[in-house]
Amino acid sequence: MKFHLISLGCPKNTADSELVVADLARRGLVWVASPDEADLVMINTCGFIRDAKEESLRTIMQVLALKEERPELRVAAFGCMVKRYRDELAKEIPEIDLLFEFFSGCELDGLLAKITETPVLPHAGKNTWIAAARRFTPAHIGFLKIAEGCSNHCAYCAIPGIRGPFQSRPLGEVLRDAERLVATGAKEINIVAQDTTRFGTDHGGACRLPELVEKVGEIPGIDWIRLHYLHPARLTPELIDALFRLPQVVPYFDIPFQHASDRMLTLMNRQTDSRHLVSLIGHIRRTWRKATLRTTFIVGFPGETEEDFERLIAFVQEHPIDRLGAFPYSPEDGTPALKIRPRVTKPEKTRRLDELMTLQQVLASERNGKLIGTTAQVMVDAVEDGTATARLPGDAWEVDNTVTLPAPAKTTPGDIIKVKILSADAYDFTAEAVG
Repeated sequence: MKFHLISLGCPKNTADSELVVADLARRGLVWVASPDEADLVMINTCGFIRDAKEESLRTIMQVLALKEERPELRVAAFGCMVKRYRDELAKEIPEIDLLFEFFSGCELDGLLAKITETPVLPHAGKNTWIAAARRFTPAHIGFLKIAEGCSNHCAYCAIPGIRGPFQSRPLGEVLRDAERLVATGAKEINIVAQDTTRFGTDHGGACRLPELVEKVGEIPGIDWIRLHYLHPARLTPELIDALFRLPQVVPYFDIPFQHASDRMLTLMNRQTDSRHLVSLIGHIRRTWRKATLRTTFIVGFPGETEEDFERLIAFVQEHPIDRLGAFPYSPEDGTPALKIRPRVTKPEKTRRLDELMTLQQVLASERNGKLIGTTAQVMVDAVEDGTATARLPGDAWEVDNTVTLPAPAKTTPGDIIKVKILSADAYDFTAEAVG
């Protein structure tokens, strides 16, 4: 039996999708590269914001178009959007053969029995991950999911209602997954969760993220460890030092600020203020000379005045951010932000987003330009027609900047090589290998 899985949304979904593929491979199903070739197509949906939900719906309808041509095709959808809108999807799109919320494997036992005459191994539990080839990242890049859910209850976010409260995964289970990622070729481990700084705290103790990272770093074969989603409310200089002193942890500080106006941070329920954000930036800049600071901002949140927005602009000018992402506020069912007034109009949200990102483009070009003529270590992600695409330690895969250079002989993805930066703009570098 042949299957294909389409994974949408965030890196947490990517990690989930890899587990699903490994489970199906263990059952004896065969992965195919295209839905056109499959007997079963699965879609891991995203339901975070409107654009993500629309993409999930489009993908479902595209797969169902194949089902019209091949009625024997079976289609299964799961994930965050299914969790939020399962009843509506079942009513409005009955052509979907199976809807379930989050993959445990047991839901598929009945479906697989119906659509194949070949005996299929039953699901054997959540810890039966095998070292199957990964399908959603290059072999040298692995996403290590350390927790489920979120307990922050930011006013704009539906994740706590979708995924439930924050639950750390058992340390031993996480480490086994890290070892399996390395067994399938991972040299860079990306640690992900809705809020990595909460790891271990849901059991009544202190944050165990430093302990986890240290143990992951002891696994042979890992060159880089990258930490994502460090919530600023629980981030302190002491925690930063405990994490980034470890040798494989790259100086990539992914801290989602979301705003810089204290009034807006309160309305968003971010549990922090601009003074704390400035103190974190100061500590990072003083302590790590090669630090890359990444953050995200939301513009047009209900109640955001022009004064609030100008405070955000001033913050970015006063405290330049190396990698900045921004998006307009998206109203989400079941979130407190729906009740906040006044609303910011769509044209005004677009104007503010454009102004912020234009400023960032100028500032990023200036900061990146200072690297011209310097040398650095990069990790190669791809080699094609003699050209290597790579990343600096301060750039996450498919998120941040890239480095292109003529590929030295025998260079393969996952290699770390020394380069000299030749040119730079806001988002990319060109370089040459040295040494």
